Amino acid sequence: MTPHTTRLSNARPLYLQKGSAQHLDIDASQRLRIRVKDQGERYIPLHHVSRIVCSHTLEISSRALLACMQRGIPVSILDVDGNPLGWCLGVRRIETSLRQLLRHALDDPLWPELYSEWLHRQNVAVATHALLMCEVPATPTARHSPRPALCNAHFQKHQQPCAKPLDALALLAQQELAAQLAEQASDPQLLAWNRPGLNLLNDLGEVLGWYAHIDLHHAPMLPEEAKITSWSIKHYERHTRHWQQRISQLMHEFEQFLRTHWL
Repeated sequence: MTPHTTRLSNARPLYLQKGSAQHLDIDASQRLRIRVKDQGERYIPLHHVSRIVCSHTLEISSRALLACMQRGIPVSILDVDGNPLGWCLGVRRIETSLRQLLRHALDDPLWPELYSEWLHRQNVAVATHALLMCEVPATPTARHSPRPALCNAHFQKHQQPCAKPLDALALLAQQELAAQLAEQASDPQLLAWNRPGLNLLNDLGEVLGWYAHIDLHHAPMLPEEAKITSWSIKHYERHTRHWQQRISQLMHEFEQFLRTHWL
């Protein structure tokens, strides 16, 4: 295990969204300094952080942002509704096999056709698994439109709408996926904006989002709307191992797809 791998395995996400955090800076000891409203300051060593998820209202010093970029710590900035405004994925690091494969793939005129077909199969497979795990009969209608069928099952169980807590869980998974993709691809343009319509972060995040249905369906209860953010973070962290396995499996499937056509 390399020192960098050790750092990642010990580090944890830092969530600074919809909270009282007002300013993020870094001191000479490479500790993140977080100013919290009415509570003074708290300090977190930078090497304890795997990624940062923050509100667009948080003031981030250029020193803190540059330190994150140099260490390859992704920063995700969310709007008032919790949707990503953008990602700061850091500087390029060493070449990786995934990076090389993606470069070959994106230069191939057949990429859009092959990728669309693979992505469709992934969505169908994981959505069908979610239907099974949520005990929703896999009727032709449910297979054709799995999200409404799943949401109807959630409503029948919890007796309240599921869209917002569902999206909150899925977004946390997408953020962790983005961090791992950025770590391996080492170039933001390979993950998004390389060409019109390309956004691997959103595409693969959508596949991963089907698993959020399983977690939500089997949750003891759903939160009130005002507590969705804190509930989703606690629930996600409680099931971190499952999510890491899901993300690893999806990334393995994606790499195998690339290797099949462009190795």
